[in-house]
Amino acid sequence: MGDLGGKMIVVSNAEPYKHESKGDGETVCHEVEGGLTTAMNPQMRETGGVWIAYGRGNSDFEVVNSEGEVSVPDFPDVPKEKRYTLKRLDFPPERYEKFYRGYANRVLWPIFHSFPTKADLQLEGEFWSEGYLPCNKEYSRSVIDVYEPGDTVWVHDYHLALVPKLVKNEIPDARIGVFWHIPWPPWENFGKIPHRKRLLEGLAAADLIGLHLDKYADNLLRCAEKCGATFDLGSKSFKLGKEEAQVKAYPLGVDFEFFNGTETNGKELDIREKYRDKKLVLGVDRQDYTKGIPERIRAFKKFLRKYPGYREKIAMVQRTPTSRTGITEYDREKSEINRGVSEFNGNFGNHDWTPINLFWKGIPQRKLIAEYRAADVGLVTPGLDGMNLVSKEFIAANQKPKVLILSEFAGSAEQLDGAIHVNPYDSDQVARAIKQAIEMPEAEKEERWKGLRKQVKTEDLSSWSEKFLSDLEKAHRLGSTAEFTLFEDEPEEKQVIRRN
Repeated sequence: MGDLGGKMIVVSNAEPYKHESKGDGETVCHEVEGGLTTAMNPQMRETGGVWIAYGRGNSDFEVVNSEGEVSVPDFPDVPKEKRYTLKRLDFPPERYEKFYRGYANRVLWPIFHSFPTKADLQLEGEFWSEGYLPCNKEYSRSVIDVYEPGDTVWVHDYHLALVPKLVKNEIPDARIGVFWHIPWPPWENFGKIPHRKRLLEGLAAADLIGLHLDKYADNLLRCAEKCGATFDLGSKSFKLGKEEAQVKAYPLGVDFEFFNGTETNGKELDIREKYRDKKLVLGVDRQDYTKGIPERIRAFKKFLRKYPGYREKIAMVQRTPTSRTGITEYDREKSEINRGVSEFNGNFGNHDWTPINLFWKGIPQRKLIAEYRAADVGLVTPGLDGMNLVSKEFIAANQKPKVLILSEFAGSAEQLDGAIHVNPYDSDQVARAIKQAIEMPEAEKEERWKGLRKQVKTEDLSSWSEKFLSDLEKAHRLGSTAEFTLFEDEPEEKQVIRRN
């Protein structure tokens, strides 16, 4: 925490570690994959503190104490000074369903990623009152329970937009920062949400709201203005009622030294041998319609049809951990991907060559680094992404020059000039980019890679967190300590009550 004093309280929906039963009575701790864990876990292991999150492992609540807390990472080789407290929350299944799969992922996620036709706005009110609002209150109560004067509360992502206001109802002088990990859309999309002003009222109680890019920050300020706020583009702040928040861009980085220095013991050579030393094109994404996976696969198919000389000389590896099961949109996309890959491999592949190698399971980070190093080309082509850390991990993991093909709609595209930028919806352009990547002269490849490595190393994870926390302290000192009240039409919810 440096000179901020107090402890760090991280608040998120996703937990960094889960506990799973092996079936023989033994419980094992696993690190949870995801961008948030990648971003905040190193920070918490260094500084300590409390991380509040929803518990989802099948043995999560068998290992916690009476306060719902456990020390993590719960690994035998990790000393106590490198651990921190994970406080797990549990919710009735129906409430969590309406909070997570309902409001967060059937309303906010599609709207904020500019897929408004995928948003279930007819059920928005039910998801809000029976899921989003009560779960945000529960998170806020947990923050208040562990808070001590001088602590820093760092709220993460779109699941918890109401937490800053709910906490400040009880602790007006709390230092609260928010980092929004997904894009902030223009008013034409955000304005479609019935509870749009309530979301902004919740966020406005934070001292500082961080987003990945300046254009996202500008979109937020314009949306706040439409909801009745006064704002200043110059100072990047807005005032809504009595609350005033700073809004700034902080492009999220990765732990460069970890990805650069992790020893893989030559496993990348085993991977290349498995694919018979063919040119490897690698895609890594969790399953989501924003990631452009069907479009990416269609582009690779077009590449092989357009440039038949590369058949049996190249293979695509697409690693796509399944996410958000039980949501129709995701299940339909998974079926589409499976069917398309199976048909293509059946028509084009043979006993010695599988053109597209599709994996629905994630792998531990160290094994993923070996895959990064085995690949010749990183193919990162989301339809829209707030940042996209895979693009930066691929660069940090590879000291030897590779080629990165990157969607112009990924937030990281604004930083990574040395990548080949493509429109992911233009399969002809992506096919040409694959050919360009494979045939790129070594001198050009080295020059591009040198610039990319410098960028990712300079704007890494530690510089991101240090800059955000430094600005949070400045914003807090300048902020108002005016009293905060909850939404005017919900007087019965005036306060977040402390638990005894």
